[in-house]
Amino acid sequence: MYRFLFTIIFALAFSATAEAQAVSAEQVSQDSTINIIAYFCKNDTLEYVYHDYKAKVENNDTTVKHHIVDQFQLIVRDSTANGYEIEVKPLKTEVVFFNDSLMTSIFQALQNKMGDMSTILTTDELGQIQHIKNWKEIKDFTRRVIKAFCDSLYANQPQLNEIIPRTRFESQINMQLANEKAYLENSDDLQLLFLMHGKCVNIGKTDSDDTDENGYQQHTTIVAGYEKTDEETGFEDDFFMEAIVKKTIPKDDVKQYAINAINMTVADTYAGKVNEEMDKIEYQDATVTSYENYEYFYNGWPCDMEHSTVVDIMGIKNIETHRAVWTSRTWGNYTNPSDNESPNI
Repeated sequence: MYRFLFTIIFALAFSATAEAQAVSAEQVSQDSTINIIAYFCKNDTLEYVYHDYKAKVENNDTTVKHHIVDQFQLIVRDSTANGYEIEVKPLKTEVVFFNDSLMTSIFQALQNKMGDMSTILTTDELGQIQHIKNWKEIKDFTRRVIKAFCDSLYANQPQLNEIIPRTRFESQINMQLANEKAYLENSDDLQLLFLMHGKCVNIGKTDSDDTDENGYQQHTTIVAGYEKTDEETGFEDDFFMEAIVKKTIPKDDVKQYAINAINMTVADTYAGKVNEEMDKIEYQDATVTSYENYEYFYNGWPCDMEHSTVVDIMGIKNIETHRAVWTSRTWGNYTNPSDNESPNI
């Protein structure tokens, strides 16, 4: 929950994924493809460690901005022919803002004071997230956390309100909670774990050129196949998908994105001056490269999932990495046809 709050405040402006290159698993079923489908059982329990890392590279000098480590469990509460009910149970969250001890202390204090709560997801039979069953409770709790965060931030830095009015800033955060869809789209950990479920990818290497949702040309390379996720803890029918997606944002759009970000948050009295200075900048095209590496167990449970995005703007590289790795598992009745040993670890 706290990792989600941090992410929506400091999200990158640009992103790219290989999801568009995959088709519905219901559309294709051939020996030359891999269907990413959930074969979960009631009471399946997996524990993950999730890393959210952001850094900047300028003149070969790397500055780490933040590193979040989030431990949580996924517990299948129910399994039917129509889908699954899964509890996302938070265990521990560590948030470190390098070069910003105030932000670190604020988030630590919020966790100690307000605790956290589980999210109950429902999916279809393929494992695609459909709804948040306890959405009202999640929305109410998150809004309370956001208010407490803003209370503490502006109490410690009262001068901030003159430059970035609290009402405007808080509204921008709460916009991410307008509905379940917006919340899920901004939940990077859930997207990382379940985004590809219900999709189908070709075995081998595939190259393609197309446009993203904003009309930018992008080139995608995908490699997929069957391979043990690990010699000791993996299975013969485990599978993986790796992808690289590259696109270019024209310099005029880069400028507009920057201006829009300023105008949405900065007070009007300052925005005009800032915009004047931004008009003097010699903008360049931005390059966005997405690196994805998804490893799954044979039953569709995520094993090691990583998505990194590098945004190269005017010689400065902004790097954001999200990674979720399983640490323990207890599975139900499904068994692997090529390995009859118990999967409980």
